[in-house]
Amino acid sequence: MELASTGEIIATRVLRLGGETSGQEILVQIGKPCPFPDGKDYYCPYRITGLGESKVRYAAGIDAVQALQLVMEIIGADLCSRNRSCGGRLRWEGDEGGDLGFPSPV
Repeated sequence: MELASTGEIIATRVLRLGGETSGQEILVQIGKPCPFPDGKDYYCPYRITGLGESKVRYAAGIDAVQALQLVMEIIGADLCSRNRSCGGRLRWEGDEGGDLGFPSPV
């Protein structure tokens, strides 16, 4: 299933390339979890813009809480991959040491 929109945005995080306030802005947006059209299970959409492809992606779970938990993990893995591609220069204001504030893949 491909989603064209994140729907209602419930959370946003701003990261910067290089960590500087004047650095390139990368935006992580998380949409409100929604039931799939068939009424079974939920999906939680997200989009990362400002660093490569900005396609809407999603995580799916049995309920809205699981979809939220899983989207945080997927975003962490996605950002980890993109951070490697840009030489490890992504930063957010909560941690200048390199933690991007999402679960890191093991």
